[in-house]
Amino acid sequence: MQVTYISVEHPQVTYYNPKFLVYANLTSVRYGRANPIYYVGLNLHLLIPFDSSIYIDVYFYELLTNQYKRSFIEMHFNWCYLTEKDMFFGAAMRAGGLNSTCPHQPGAYNLVNMTINPSVIPKGFPFTKGRIYANFTHPKTKARVGDGYIDMRVATIETKNPKLLFI
Repeated sequence: MQVTYISVEHPQVTYYNPKFLVYANLTSVRYGRANPIYYVGLNLHLLIPFDSSIYIDVYFYELLTNQYKRSFIEMHFNWCYLTEKDMFFGAAMRAGGLNSTCPHQPGAYNLVNMTINPSVIPKGFPFTKGRIYANFTHPKTKARVGDGYIDMRVATIETKNPKLLFI
C-alpha cells in the first residue's frame, strides 16, 4: 500500500512579538531510520488570550532552481477556526495536545508529535518540494504576532501497515 505524506524539516520561528508571546519555538524530529516521518513540536507561552482576533496566513512556496517561489496555495483563518475546525494543520494541533476550546488562555502550550494526516493531502499536489510560511497577526491593533517557516516535501512510501508510521 502506498501512503503519500508531507515530510517537514528545518523549522524556524523568524519573529515573535514580546507583547503577545514570552517565547515561541518550532522543532522537527524523526524517530529512527525505519520511520521517514518527521514530527513537529510547537512550544508557545501566550501573554494574552488567543481567540478569533488572531489571524493566521499560510503560504506555500515551491522550490524551483534553488529558489523558493510563491505558489497559488494559500490558507487564511482565525485562531479559533484553525484550532477547532481546520483538518489540515488544525487536526495536527489537536492531535499534538491542543484540546481545550477557544479562546486559549495565557500560559505555556507544548504541542508534540504533530504531523499532517495523509488522508487530507490533496491528490495531485502541484509540487513535491517547498516551504510553508505562516504569519500570525492581530489586525485590530495592526500588530505582527509572529511568523516562521518549515521546509516541506511531499513523498510517497510503500508500507504494509500505514498505522505504524504515524504516532
